[in-house]
Amino acid sequence: MHVRPLMDNEIDTYLRLLQAVNAESGVDGRGHSHAYPKAEPYDHDAAVQRESLRWTSPTIGSGWRRAWGLFDHAKLVGHCHLVGGTMSTELHRVSMGMGILRTHHRQGGGSRLLKAASDWARDQPNIDWLDLGVFGDNNAAQALYLKHGFEVVGRTPDRFRVDGQTLDDIAMTLHVAVGH
Repeated sequence: MHVRPLMDNEIDTYLRLLQAVNAESGVDGRGHSHAYPKAEPYDHDAAVQRESLRWTSPTIGSGWRRAWGLFDHAKLVGHCHLVGGTMSTELHRVSMGMGILRTHHRQGGGSRLLKAASDWARDQPNIDWLDLGVFGDNNAAQALYLKHGFEVVGRTPDRFRVDGQTLDDIAMTLHVAVGH
């Protein structure tokens, strides 16, 4: 498996992967990876338009997104994305999200994705912190983030109610600023 940045022409593939990962979230007693209920409507065309704007926005402003893909040969099986804030006072912090198809869990892909995204962030002079939320029932993801230096900075009990299940949200952060 290998990781590389995703290109603008891969937005559709990226969004279809997100849908597949979301469908697996919380299934069979495994941890949740997304807060969207299964029955929530999804407008794929609107998502493509929204992502097209985010992916082409400069990283020195607000609302941008950059994504990396985990590939098994030519098939996209995982992703990690970074999202710029919306307020000028928070642009030094970015939000991170990731997901990997269950068939490819525990094969080192999460570590590869985290390394690619955090290395890229370290090279950006305007980014100091990576922030993420992980669900309280997703022990594997929590362990992965801790292994890569993320620190727990808070826990919000009952933050989400997804398909009848109450989920705590654990806030984690990683300082990536190098010399600034």
